[in-house]
Amino acid sequence: YSGKKVLITGGLGFLGSTLAIKLVELGAEVTLLDGMISDLGANFFNIEPVKDRVKVVIAHLGDRAATDYYVKDKDLVYNIGMHSCHLESMANPVYDLETNVIPQVHFLESLRACNPQTRVVYIGTRAQYGQALTIPITEVTPPNPKDIYAATKQAVEWYHLLYNKICGLQAVSLRLGNTYGPRHQMRHPKYGVQNFLIRLALEDQEIKIFGDGSQKREMIYVEDIIRCLLLLGEQEVCLNQVYSIGSAESITFLELVQAILRACGAGSYVHAPWPEERKTIEVGDVVTDFSKLTAHTGWKPTTLLAEGLQKTVDYYRLYRERYW
Repeated sequence: YSGKKVLITGGLGFLGSTLAIKLVELGAEVTLLDGMISDLGANFFNIEPVKDRVKVVIAHLGDRAATDYYVKDKDLVYNIGMHSCHLESMANPVYDLETNVIPQVHFLESLRACNPQTRVVYIGTRAQYGQALTIPITEVTPPNPKDIYAATKQAVEWYHLLYNKICGLQAVSLRLGNTYGPRHQMRHPKYGVQNFLIRLALEDQEIKIFGDGSQKREMIYVEDIIRCLLLLGEQEVCLNQVYSIGSAESITFLELVQAILRACGAGSYVHAPWPEERKTIEVGDVVTDFSKLTAHTGWKPTTLLAEGLQKTVDYYRLYRERYW
């Protein structure tokens, strides 16, 4: 990546900032584009280790004056900048359309006009599979969204792949699963709830487990995701492909909460009935076969849950005032 010009949308957020730090370490010229949308994860402290070595542009993806200029001459684009709140999308579908779809079409049009054949790694979501029609989940599992957010993420993935046919855009999509680690927003549980549970435990609060907590989950540590994104950004075999990703361990939600309490040394949990709005969008078990990703890139998860949780807890203990 030395000398490569890289643009990251959503660059001040959880994934974008962690990726930026690694790319700078590898010698890339990094530009971060972020709309600083309220309640999302943008935080200037996230890029503290490289703040003098990246260019930060505050602009929305739909701002063609900005995006037309900053996509020019980029060797690689990581397109991360979208909201990810399932409940908000169900309560306000128009907000979801205006935040996640329309700006993305404007951004793709910027690429078509100013850098039509660049490489774009799009961050999709495992939620596109919804309540999976096959277990384990693979790339050929049909999309089955259970909420508006998941439907719009699927639509935007299709837009990216379509632009390959329209103008030669070299798109790759990673359908990201539950990711945890340092630099995630911790102010509310609207999204990334597994990270917010760490805050509750650190504050010695009670965590509610809806139902019996037996649904299977896969937790992927952020550094494992970054390794994957770097591979997707350079392997030629990945062009115009879609990938699923999974974790090194399959656990139940109850086991996840128990592991968080152990890592924090505080907190408690109680079982509670499912709220109707959450029951509606619950996807059931998540078990992913990511053998295609491994075959094409060599990627495998290496961070076990206990190790990743400890690193995460240590980070928030050290920088709590920057995230609470």
